[in-house]
Amino acid sequence: MRKPNAENHNPTARYLRELVDRAGISQVEAAHRLGIDPRTMRRYLAADDAREAPYVVQYALEALASGR
Repeated sequence: MRKPNAENHNPTARYLRELVDRAGISQVEAAHRLGIDPRTMRRYLAADDAREAPYVVQYALEALASGR
Protein backbone atom coordinates (compact mmCIF):
# COMPACT_ATOMS: atom_id res chain seq x y z
CA MET A 1 0.00 0.00 0.00
CA ARG A 2 1.35 3.37 -0.93
CA LYS A 3 1.69 6.27 1.45
CA PRO A 4 -1.18 8.76 1.48
CA ASN A 5 -0.76 11.43 -1.17
CA ALA A 6 -3.71 13.70 -1.91
CA GLU A 7 -2.30 14.32 -5.38
CA ASN A 8 -3.63 10.84 -6.18
CA HIS A 9 -7.19 11.92 -5.39
CA ASN A 10 -9.61 10.27 -7.80
CA PRO A 11 -13.10 10.81 -6.35
CA THR A 12 -15.01 9.49 -9.35
CA ALA A 13 -17.91 7.24 -8.42
CA ARG A 14 -16.73 4.65 -10.93
CA TYR A 15 -13.32 4.29 -9.29
CA LEU A 16 -14.76 4.16 -5.79
CA ARG A 17 -17.32 1.49 -6.82
CA GLU A 18 -14.46 -0.52 -8.32
CA LEU A 19 -12.62 -0.37 -4.99
CA VAL A 20 -15.68 -1.60 -3.09
CA ASP A 21 -16.08 -4.44 -5.59
CA ARG A 22 -12.40 -5.40 -5.28
CA ALA A 23 -12.75 -5.41 -1.50
CA GLY A 24 -15.51 -8.01 -1.92
CA ILE A 25 -17.86 -6.32 0.51
CA SER A 26 -21.16 -4.52 0.20
CA GLN A 27 -21.48 -0.76 0.10
CA VAL A 28 -23.11 -0.89 3.54
CA GLU A 29 -20.25 -2.96 4.96
CA ALA A 30 -17.72 -0.57 3.44
CA ALA A 31 -19.53 2.35 5.05
CA HIS A 32 -19.54 0.65 8.44
CA ARG A 33 -15.85 -0.22 8.21
CA LEU A 34 -15.02 3.38 7.32
CA GLY A 35 -17.27 4.75 10.06
CA ILE A 36 -19.55 6.70 7.74
CA ASP A 37 -23.28 6.59 7.20
CA PRO A 38 -24.35 4.12 4.46
CA ARG A 39 -26.40 6.91 2.85
CA THR A 40 -23.24 9.02 2.56
CA MET A 41 -21.42 6.08 0.97
CA ARG A 42 -24.24 5.67 -1.56
CA ARG A 43 -23.93 9.35 -2.44
CA TYR A 44 -20.20 8.97 -3.03
CA LEU A 45 -20.84 5.96 -5.28
CA ALA A 46 -23.74 7.46 -7.24
CA ALA A 47 -22.61 8.46 -10.72
CA ASP A 48 -25.18 11.23 -11.00
CA ASP A 49 -24.47 12.79 -7.58
CA ALA A 50 -22.11 15.74 -7.41
CA ARG A 51 -20.83 14.84 -3.93
CA GLU A 52 -17.14 13.95 -4.13
CA ALA A 53 -15.64 11.64 -1.56
CA PRO A 54 -12.78 13.10 0.43
CA TYR A 55 -9.34 11.63 -0.21
CA VAL A 56 -9.36 9.86 3.16
CA VAL A 57 -12.39 7.82 2.03
CA GLN A 58 -10.66 6.88 -1.21
CA TYR A 59 -7.49 5.89 0.64
CA ALA A 60 -9.43 3.77 3.15
CA LEU A 61 -11.28 2.01 0.31
CA GLU A 62 -7.96 1.33 -1.41
CA ALA A 63 -6.70 -0.24 1.82
CA LEU A 64 -9.81 -2.44 2.03
CA ALA A 65 -9.45 -3.43 -1.62
CA SER A 66 -5.82 -4.43 -1.06
CA GLY A 67 -6.81 -6.63 1.87
CA ARG A 68 -5.24 -4.49 4.59
